[in-house]
Amino acid sequence: MYDVPKVVYASTSSVYGGTPIPKTGWTEDEVTGHQLNPYAYTKYCNECQFRISGLNNVGLRFFTVYGPWGRPDMALYQFTDSICHGHPIEAFNYGKMKRDFTYIGDIIEGIKIALFSDIESNEIFNIGRGKQVELMHFIDCIGKELGKKPDVFLAPRHPADTLETWSDTYKLRQLGYKPKVNIEVGVAAFVRWFKNYYGVK
Repeated sequence: MYDVPKVVYASTSSVYGGTPIPKTGWTEDEVTGHQLNPYAYTKYCNECQFRISGLNNVGLRFFTVYGPWGRPDMALYQFTDSICHGHPIEAFNYGKMKRDFTYIGDIIEGIKIALFSDIESNEIFNIGRGKQVELMHFIDCIGKELGKKPDVFLAPRHPADTLETWSDTYKLRQLGYKPKVNIEVGVAAFVRWFKNYYGVK
């Protein structure tokens, strides 16, 4: 048996699924709707497993993490790559979506707080920017940094997609969390990395 002082695990904003969003964003106790895809459902199951595990644990619900070295399957990477190569990009729900995009540097600060703060076991925290960004503004930011006009195909809603996300980060802010990076600055940092890494002119 290992002596584990604390387990800090990653969950996701997707667990909120079909839960209606209050006026200030989702709070941690408001998972009232069904999850909309297998990824979200399995993450919620993981949270339930930790609650009964007996381990000292803290859960973190990440909200749309982005930034340099981002995953190739995420929207920011795919959109940037497509725009660079002159390919059209798909904007689901005809572009009418909103996300609480959270820069990787802010996520890391939130993780540090969870690791080194004195927190009761089984607590769960949102880690988000705490602000919504419209999908089309997000795409425009990428195009602006690349100096190219995105060719956007407005597609129907994907059945696994949540139309909007929004975090209420009050609980984590009480421990000192202060997200700093807005979407314009964060996208610019990613595009700089992408262009340098792939030698894009």
